[in-house]
Amino acid sequence: MVKHVVGTKKEAASPMSEADDYLRAFLDQAAAEEAYLGRLREANDAEPGVTLPRPASAPAVSLMITNQQRAELRALGFSDEAVRLMTPAEAHAQLGLSRPSL
Repeated sequence: MVKHVVGTKKEAASPMSEADDYLRAFLDQAAAEEAYLGRLREANDAEPGVTLPRPASAPAVSLMITNQQRAELRALGFSDEAVRLMTPAEAHAQLGLSRPSL
């Protein structure tokens, strides 16, 4: 007697679904690149010294301490060693930044 087990055989993806996935990824990448180029155009069109608003997609997590931020921390009295041991979030909190500066 042969038993048939339902749901154990994997169904192969159809060529159309693979093409749809590829097209979706391609269009997402194109949209991201267009948004980036738009921000570059705005930056080039801006007058020197004018700060543009941050894009809505700025990271909410402190990722790094910039050289300028290191200099500001030293000016506040932190030693090079103390700055080196700080996490980005700690450094940004000491500088009063709610988000990392770009």
